[in-house]
Amino acid sequence: MRFPSAEWAVAFRAALNANVAYREAARAWEGDVLFRVRPSEPDAPAPGIHLALAHGTCSSATYHADARAVATEFVIEGRAEDWGRLLRHEVDPVAAILHGVLNVRGNLAKLLRFNRAAKELAETASTIPTDP
Repeated sequence: MRFPSAEWAVAFRAALNANVAYREAARAWEGDVLFRVRPSEPDAPAPGIHLALAHGTCSSATYHADARAVATEFVIEGRAEDWGRLLRHEVDPVAAILHGVLNVRGNLAKLLRFNRAAKELAETASTIPTDP
């Protein structure tokens, strides 16, 4: 299936809610995250998936064909090819953020406090079959 897409969002939510390691790591987390693909052209849509997360569960994962106007606590954004590398385990999620491969907007102190939960989010995402 294609990332991002509505189908991928549904599969990701189900996989995340089945991930016991994520549930434990995110037990004290409450907030939302947007996985957004940076458009190649300034006026092109920026598709993404908005995740509503609370205490180790994902109550919704919503696909947006253009997620630039989605209000969210955190935005993790990267080029389509960089998301592909992350989803294929070719790049470590923490290293991708630290080296600017993926950009994060939001409270970095909070994100770092839940580093294990963030890593489990990325690990879970990489389990979803994704078209190259």
